[in-house]
Amino acid sequence: MGIGWLSHPEPWLLDRIANEQILNESFQALFQREGNHNLSLYLTNIYRFFGLWVSATGALTIIYTYLTRLGAPLSRMLIQIIYLFLLIGATYLLLTYIPSSHFRYLVGAFWVIYIISVWSGTQLKKLDT
Repeated sequence: MGIGWLSHPEPWLLDRIANEQILNESFQALFQREGNHNLSLYLTNIYRFFGLWVSATGALTIIYTYLTRLGAPLSRMLIQIIYLFLLIGATYLLLTYIPSSHFRYLVGAFWVIYIISVWSGTQLKKLDT
């Protein structure tokens, strides 16, 4: 997702339907309004920063997980707690502001992956003792 926001020429269009639903206005109408001629540059910069942030956070998590193999039960628990709060927050925002968005499938997949991760952590805990 982050790499898509970094590389797409108009990254706000990747989730156009959700954005227009929140704004209750099309991007075409928004860009045509007087005083908004630089809005596309602003949105591009915001999405590029967000894409960089998402990509860097994902890369750091993957590298940390690969190097440590989450060998310490405390590290597993802390990462799972952080991801639980992220998933709860993302689910709340999605269901509150953009319930008809295609992102609901992505969030559903993340919940399945999270549950598998927690279950796998409990299996590793058996090996820790």
